Amino acid sequence: MATVRTKLKAAELEAAIAKRLAERPECAGIIQVYVKATGREPPEDTWMHTLVSRRPNSPRLQEETTVMHAVLNEMRKEFDLLPDE
Repeated sequence: MATVRTKLKAAELEAAIAKRLAERPECAGIIQVYVKATGREPPEDTWMHTLVSRRPNSPRLQEETTVMHAVLNEMRKEFDLLPDE
C-alpha cells in the first residue's frame, strides 16, 4: 500500500522543516532549510535541501548534521514538493 504524501509549495515545505527541526534540541542552531525540486515524480523524491541558514555564533556539530539529515529523510517520506506554477 502506497503512503499518501502531502503536497506543499516550497515556502510551506521549508516552514514545515524549520518547525520540525525546532523540536529537536540538537538542531537549535538551524533557522531555515531551503529546498528545490528534483524534477522527479512521486514515488521518487520530489525535493532536496540546498542550503541551511544558521544562527550567528552557533557552532555546527556532527550530531546536529546527523539529526538534520534524519529529519529530512523522514520528511521526504511524508511530503512532496508542488511544482512552481
